Amino acid sequence: MTVFLPTLDGGERLERVLAAVRGQKTAREVRLRAIDSSSKDGTREVLARFGVQLAVIEKRDYDHGLTRNRGVLECETELGALLSQEALPADENWLENLLAPFDDPCVAGTWARQVPQPRCHPFQRINLVAHMAAANRRPVLQPLTLTEWAALTPAERVERLVFDNVSSAVRRSVIERLPFRQSMFGEDIEWARRVLLSGYRRVFAHDAAVEHSHDVNFSEFHTRVALTHAVRRRLADHVPLADLNDVYVRIGQTIEAFRRAAREATDLEPAMREACEREAHRWARLQVAGIFRGARRAQYEEPRLEELAPLAPDVPAASAS
Repeated sequence: MTVFLPTLDGGERLERVLAAVRGQKTAREVRLRAIDSSSKDGTREVLARFGVQLAVIEKRDYDHGLTRNRGVLECETELGALLSQEALPADENWLENLLAPFDDPCVAGTWARQVPQPRCHPFQRINLVAHMAAANRRPVLQPLTLTEWAALTPAERVERLVFDNVSSAVRRSVIERLPFRQSMFGEDIEWARRVLLSGYRRVFAHDAAVEHSHDVNFSEFHTRVALTHAVRRRLADHVPLADLNDVYVRIGQTIEAFRRAAREATDLEPAMREACEREAHRWARLQVAGIFRGARRAQYEEPRLEELAPLAPDVPAASAS
């Protein structure tokens, strides 16, 4: 099997990630492959030291979906693990736990649990915990027909779209039939919808864990939230805040949740916890504004039959078991 990483100026963290991948407890032959977006910091030398097969592209040519397609399709193995360069496998069993569900031929993809890095910003931590909780609620995603999809509420559709290429694994044969779409955000959940409606399962591999979280500034935080909810509207018609009254209520709830998260962040110095608690109102407003504006930035795009690729003839149809 192959582990694929898109890289750009990975620094010391990338070296730790590659060492953890090479240290996995597995009987499989593990190949490493990377596509680097013209790093300037010695990333390519680090990749060479770990025996990573490397291709180099211009930074402007990187795309979340198309670059991952290339990484998978240029491999010779049927199973490929997709790993962000900052996603550090939590233990030596990450890879085997991520791949175990593929014993079922109807499984098209799996994704790993993410745990925050030490000293993660408390407001990023609480959002990551919520993201992982969503995956835990429905660890095996069963296929749906277009009629069944249409009968779901938008919130129920969002639950079916949980998938994350921070640490995932896919079948090469499925990517050949259902490649990731060109996208600078949300290529993983867009793929998840088409896979689900084509007859395949996806599995949340809870026991496969990676340490991964981003600390971002105010602008990046708002932008990421808005992009997330624009994609959810486009794929699931999800509008979580109906009007300004909902916005005001959610702001109040989020301020309290953020303040509590700041107080409970015992791995931070007291002064940092206090600063986070004081800033909770600003972060909460940015998050809720991103939710509200993001969902109104897009229009729902119903899935179409011609976008799908039903199960290959040699794959038995998935059952609800």
